[in-house]
Amino acid sequence: MSLCAAILVWKLLLPGFVGMASNGDFGKVIGALCIDGADHSANNFVFFQSEYLRGSEYCFPPPYYSSETGLAWVASSLARLLSDPVRFDIRWMGTIHSLLFLGFYSAVLVLLRPFRAVARVAMSLAALWIFADIGLVAYLNSFFTDTAAILGGLAVVVLAVQLSMASRIKFPLLVLFGASVLLFAGSKAQHALQGLAAVVFLLWLAVRQNETTVRLAVSSIGLIVLAAVIWIIATTPGSYTAQARFNLIFFYLLPHSKTPAQDLVELGLDPSDARYSGLTAYSPASPMNAKDTSWRTAFYARTSYGRVLTFYVRHPDRALAKLRSDLWNEAPNRRVVYLSNYRRQAGKPAGARDPRFGSWSALRTRLFRWWPAHVLLWLALALCAPFFCLKAPMSALARSLTWTISIGAAVAVAEFVSVSLADAIETDRHLLLFHVFTDATIFLAMLLVCALWSPRLAAHISAREHVAHPAATA
Repeated sequence: MSLCAAILVWKLLLPGFVGMASNGDFGKVIGALCIDGADHSANNFVFFQSEYLRGSEYCFPPPYYSSETGLAWVASSLARLLSDPVRFDIRWMGTIHSLLFLGFYSAVLVLLRPFRAVARVAMSLAALWIFADIGLVAYLNSFFTDTAAILGGLAVVVLAVQLSMASRIKFPLLVLFGASVLLFAGSKAQHALQGLAAVVFLLWLAVRQNETTVRLAVSSIGLIVLAAVIWIIATTPGSYTAQARFNLIFFYLLPHSKTPAQDLVELGLDPSDARYSGLTAYSPASPMNAKDTSWRTAFYARTSYGRVLTFYVRHPDRALAKLRSDLWNEAPNRRVVYLSNYRRQAGKPAGARDPRFGSWSALRTRLFRWWPAHVLLWLALALCAPFFCLKAPMSALARSLTWTISIGAAVAVAEFVSVSLADAIETDRHLLLFHVFTDATIFLAMLLVCALWSPRLAAHISAREHVAHPAATA
């Protein structure tokens, strides 16, 4: 734990600290808190901004509320109370995020308790190598909504293993799991859909309980999560999702189409709209930015992701082409090349990224560039993990690991498919949670190997089998 804390303090709080440059999305979180960067977005993309200002002139309603907004409110309130009431240092945000990361890492250490000392040390260091990589840690000094999803998602994975192996569920553990799911699913609508996997898990957990009180508690948490998922999706404004839909249609589908006019009709638009092919929602010439809002209003009304899904069903080759293109071209950019980790005063070139403590992300990037399809093979194996172990004698921990690996792989696949087929801008950055859940399955697979080979756990299995079948071992 001390080593994890030291890494976080070194990278996020001490002089020379790093973070993530804004791509313009920070306002979706800090606008509700009346905060703006001291550079007023002048350094977006090229440099990491750590100093922020407060003022009524910086207030504006966000397009949606995120669990990251709640974390930012806590950091802002503490900074106002204990520090400067006018200026805000992003390291307060880094501190809040770091405490949550330490909570996740402590859950990992609890999971390692059944192992021998050598395995505990090796696996705790493996967890730091994988999850404390600068490619993830740098996000802790940022206002990206994905940061809440990262912290919540990692905690959900580890806590799910502990819950599924527990003979009797402890209420604090259940509450922590529910809070982690809300942190993940509440970050934004893209991740809310994956929160349904947690609802199914809680339903399965409730069915397994013998005590009525525990069953009611688990069911209540499941209903709260389900209500939150529905609310998040329902309250995400159509104007926000329409921007992503415009990018998908005009920046990707039409430029790659042999029949653009026909495609537009199928998507609910007019064939004359083909003149916007190649534009994004943010292009100066885009009708989404025109003073006359009539075209934009009509676009909101005539298109939907239901139409996009129908289009993909009619043209499965187009959907497969998009998925393959993103796997080969976007997924390898695990650390996006256009967001800097350094402040301007650090003296680094514009857009520079911190290479220190980034060996895991570098390894995964090289593997993607060498053979992108490797992840398909891995996730297929991970999805089938429970079927490989049905007849093998296993400890409760090993059995829980196999099922969690499979669920984690399913969420990773869902993250990739939803990102790839629903948007066409910053796809590499939006695939971050796909990488996080894939990494989680790899780490859990390491634990599974240790659980199957650990002499202590093997002895536990033998003792359990002897108690269950004394005649067979006589």
